[in-house]
Amino acid sequence: MAKAETKTPAEFVRLSSDNVRGMAEKGLAHSREAYEKLNASAKDAATSLEASATIVAKGLSELNAKAFAALQANTAATFDYLNALAGLKGPTEVVSLNSAFAEKQFKALGDQTKDLSALAQKIAKDCVEPLKSQFEKTLKPAA
Repeated sequence: MAKAETKTPAEFVRLSSDNVRGMAEKGLAHSREAYEKLNASAKDAATSLEASATIVAKGLSELNAKAFAALQANTAATFDYLNALAGLKGPTEVVSLNSAFAEKQFKALGDQTKDLSALAQKIAKDCVEPLKSQFEKTLKPAA
């Protein structure tokens, strides 16, 4: 019969502390790795948000410029209409001018609305792109 190995209390404490130290070091290594991954993901997310905000700011600047150009065009058309109205001699000329002006302005407003809507949609699509690609990048390792 083989003799059971006996350990002194000092050996038992040393082996136990070595095991505990080894588990603690492994846990610390896993924690560091998880922290580094989380930190990298947070930095990437912040970069994506910054890129998205930049796109929105530029887009809104462009949208404001287009809206202001439309306002200027509509104001100029209204002044032209008023100048033409002042030079008319009879009611038939007034009716004719009103009809032409209304038709021209409705078309202009329709075109301006289409342009502004298309630009707003482009801004919305473009500003989501950095976030979408970051989200996909984040999900790829998890899958």
